Amino acid sequence: MKMRQVGAMLAVVIAMWLCGAPAHAAWNEARSRHFIVYSDGSAKQLQTFTARLEKFDFLLRKLTDTLDDEPGAPVVVYTLPNAGSVARLTGRDNLAGYYRQTQRNGYAVVGRERKDGQFDLGAEEIFFHEYAHHFMLHYFPVAYPAWYVEGFAEFYSVIKFKPDDTIEFGYPPLYRAYGLVSMQPLPVAQLFAGQTERMNAMTVDRFYGTAWLLTHMFRYKTARGDEFHKYLEETVAGKGKDAESYFAGGFKALDKELRAYMTSRMSISRMTPREVPDFPVTVAPVEPGQAAMMMLTLRSMQPMDSDGLARLAQEIRATAAQHPQSSYAQTLLAEVEQAAGQPDAALAAADRAIALDPKNARAFGTKADILLDRAAGTDDAAKWRAALTAIVQGNKADTEDAVPLFQFYRYHQMRGGTMPQIAYDGLNKAFALVPQHSGYRFTLAMSYADRKKFAVAARLLDPIAFSPHASPARDGALRLREALLRAETTGRLEQPIDIETVRLEE
Repeated sequence: MKMRQVGAMLAVVIAMWLCGAPAHAAWNEARSRHFIVYSDGSAKQLQTFTARLEKFDFLLRKLTDTLDDEPGAPVVVYTLPNAGSVARLTGRDNLAGYYRQTQRNGYAVVGRERKDGQFDLGAEEIFFHEYAHHFMLHYFPVAYPAWYVEGFAEFYSVIKFKPDDTIEFGYPPLYRAYGLVSMQPLPVAQLFAGQTERMNAMTVDRFYGTAWLLTHMFRYKTARGDEFHKYLEETVAGKGKDAESYFAGGFKALDKELRAYMTSRMSISRMTPREVPDFPVTVAPVEPGQAAMMMLTLRSMQPMDSDGLARLAQEIRATAAQHPQSSYAQTLLAEVEQAAGQPDAALAAADRAIALDPKNARAFGTKADILLDRAAGTDDAAKWRAALTAIVQGNKADTEDAVPLFQFYRYHQMRGGTMPQIAYDGLNKAFALVPQHSGYRFTLAMSYADRKKFAVAARLLDPIAFSPHASPARDGALRLREALLRAETTGRLEQPIDIETVRLEE
């Protein structure tokens, strides 16, 4: 290559560097009624994907007769290039996507790349499965049997969106085929009694596959469907008898019928384009500071030790310094400083974020948390007033943000005395916005217990207490629920229960 060409190329590189050429991928944000979706891929594909999510939500509502008058907090979805990107983020191999909750919303991370083969579990199936759980917990928060919780999610995990906008559902999850075909369905008695933590990996796979198969059979076989609905209604109402007694011929007959059903020609269902409305989706570029922080945001939501947090904090400080005019960057900096045990730095960053965007409810939330911690255990009226002011400002910035509503209740709880009704109302709204958050559910249950409404409090804990998956939250919910049911008889809790000692899933 001639020296003149080298010089010209070098000049271009230097010019790009001097002009601050972006070192981060360009991200877009799509907004619809129920979703906020971020992608560093094609804006057109992002719009199509977000509309598809809305169609899936509509399908669930249509089939469960669920109104859309109070949709709750939107689910945030981050789409990464492929499953490898998700695996590198989490440090877990073969993970194509996942769903979790925060105090503000549920969120999912999925890869955009299509799965390799029809027998693989892809990111879309993972998201639809987890969103079905999210939907059930939001609109049907009762103690469904563990097998049906998973059967419902598996049934809706395989959706086909046809080129003519027809939506098809009821297809088998072929990623469960090996366990079902090679080892046969799990015996129904074992399925109905099952808690997956006592099963090995292959049995768990059979559990999910059999749960789908039974849910499918109950949906499409009318006689068995009537039995199933009676069983389900009485079970969730706490009036259930022995499960086997609901089904003609008992579990033995149901096992035989289920095996025959597996090899039969199964039905699917369709929703025609005329049945599905159009869903408005707006797509806009993400501002540079937020774009630069996007992967750091996702990393900040991963579990990590103190050394990992310290390294992440250093990266976020450096990136925030490059974007001093980005309210988002300063907000994330405030959150990581708080997590790293640097409240002064966190408060300063939160104040900078608020100065840049006075409607930044998230920054007000971090500020209020810090000020509440400073006021705790004191009689300093000025400190308490400062904390309350931050909470009220956060609520004014976004009346649909659950965090300041919860903080308002926490403020009065920490101060002691009679709880005002407006604080109970705020807690109820926070829970209504994000009922999937176990912290809100536990706190609301205890608020009812404080008012001697023990049975109401116990019912609130049912979805966690009877979750198919083992967790500290489930163990805590079971203990608390039992104590509350005893209190319903005796009129008082046997001993005070501090829910702060229960490790809550967030």
